[in-house]
Amino acid sequence: MITNIRKKKLLQGISAMMLGFLFVLTGPSQADSANKSEIPAKKQDSRPDLPKSDRSTDHEGSEVDLLTKSSSVSISTQEILPVRSLTNDLLYQILSADIAEQRGLDVYAYETMLDVAKETADPRLARRAAEIAVKNRNIKDALQAVRLWHKLAPQSEEAQKYLLGFLVLDNRLDEVKDYFSSRLAAATPEKRVALFYQLQQLLAGTKNKSDAFAIMEEVAAPYQDIPEAHLSLAVSALMKNDRSRARDEVQKALVLKPDSEMAVLTYAQVSSNTSEAIDILSAFLLKYPESREVRISLARLLLGQKKYENARQEFEILLNSDPQDLMALYSLGLLSIQENDYISAEKYLERYLGTSSAQSTENRQELIQVLFLLSQIAEEQHRYDESLQWLSRINPDEDDEVALGVEIRKAQIYAKKGNVNRARKIITDLANENPYEREKLLLTEAQILKEVKRTKDAFNVLKSGVAQFPQNTNILYDYALAAENLGKYGIMEESLKRIIEIDPNYQQAYNALGYSLADRNLRLDEAFILIDKAIKLAPDDPYIIDSLGWVFFRQGDLDLAEQNLRHAYKLRSDNEIAIHLAEVLWTKGNRQEALSFFSKVKKKDPDNDLLNSTLTRLKIKL
Repeated sequence: MITNIRKKKLLQGISAMMLGFLFVLTGPSQADSANKSEIPAKKQDSRPDLPKSDRSTDHEGSEVDLLTKSSSVSISTQEILPVRSLTNDLLYQILSADIAEQRGLDVYAYETMLDVAKETADPRLARRAAEIAVKNRNIKDALQAVRLWHKLAPQSEEAQKYLLGFLVLDNRLDEVKDYFSSRLAAATPEKRVALFYQLQQLLAGTKNKSDAFAIMEEVAAPYQDIPEAHLSLAVSALMKNDRSRARDEVQKALVLKPDSEMAVLTYAQVSSNTSEAIDILSAFLLKYPESREVRISLARLLLGQKKYENARQEFEILLNSDPQDLMALYSLGLLSIQENDYISAEKYLERYLGTSSAQSTENRQELIQVLFLLSQIAEEQHRYDESLQWLSRINPDEDDEVALGVEIRKAQIYAKKGNVNRARKIITDLANENPYEREKLLLTEAQILKEVKRTKDAFNVLKSGVAQFPQNTNILYDYALAAENLGKYGIMEESLKRIIEIDPNYQQAYNALGYSLADRNLRLDEAFILIDKAIKLAPDDPYIIDSLGWVFFRQGDLDLAEQNLRHAYKLRSDNEIAIHLAEVLWTKGNRQEALSFFSKVKKKDPDNDLLNSTLTRLKIKL
């Protein structure tokens, strides 16, 4: 039984369909007398004005999303619609097909719509039949309908596009080959470039990459003097993991067109390692310094290698070239935050907000991130009112998840301002409004209490959370840390071991337990085993490397301790890592460098508990 609301929507859909097809077959002035009217053919917009299906399929490497979403293809040609009178029988078939689709009878809907398309010779009805077939995930039926569509509208670029797409999906690659061979032979040099890129993109959707490469190789054979032919071959070879052939082809492309950005980017992609890729792109930029895409790729590779200063230089070159380059401004802002350079970060991010294109819809998500980052920077510097002002500029109506994040950040800031009760009320209200977010909000409330040094209250909140969500490893983890802060080491160990039982790959549980033992100078061999396990799970985690250095320090191996702590600090200039490294250096007699690290932390965070307790224990006065 259909509810009233659903019934109303269904009737509205049928009504829209009826009016739409009356217009298709009779024109707006004839709708009331459609039974017998003969309408002369008239030129119409070539894009079929038909309803879209609600469902679509996404396939990687084998199928594509066709017809179920609005096409972005620009149609320059016009279709001529047929001369046809709308009879009661035709109207009945159209409506029955639509109703059948509404009820899930897709096979009947498809067959009926296809029959009507054949009878009326209307390309838009053929397109509609193809939509129904795609919705039913029937590629062969969709291909049949698209063939009819293309036959009825041979000048339609959209129909042509979909015909090629479905030929690939149905693995009819010989037809694709014949089509492109014919088009390339008749095309101008400029058009051939576009055709090679089109063929390359189509073949990317094939299941058998070797077959796809063979097709590309045969089609490209007569065009050895065209760099795009070699580049398309290189990409096809890369898709079938033939890196050697890909490298050969892209080198040929670069000989023919040395300034090709696409070719050099592909060359970097097929290089043997990241260092070689960096060298390839750097050499290209020496010759062609204005190449924006190549410079962006180089900067990203440098970031991946943690060469932050080199990456910064590339982004600054981009910004000097275009002072309103949003990508460069955003990247430089993030890099500055990474280096704790908040002054520079604010400068870049505020410049981002001041650009003319920052407020456009397509940049909405990045704009939200920029506002969050500016709020975070202000918060880090205890400018809490300013932090709240940045958050107030985020529109909470656009995205529920964003709205939740904004309210959580507000709660955290109010707590830091000293208004813990208001902060907790925000969290409580959010939990009531968002029951599926209770676990996340519970962790947030505990973190707020911990930050204002209400450790016992945080422990009690987490204890309640463990009772409600006993399998939630994140709650168990925070519960363990809260227990440790209260000296409840038995609860801490029990909770961390419980996490390891639930998730043997939860590296932070091994690390936390190992570090706690090392910090208390207990069971150091066991501590080392636990931290070593964590390192194997996350070899580049600076906090775990810090723990490894600390356990070496406790075991008396000062050289290994220093080596690991320096490595950890290089990965992340964190205050706690700096304090550990400073203590090791102090113990080794390197007092000057140790004092330098202690002073840096004191300047950034004068109230740091670990710093002050370490200075007291070592009897150091800064």
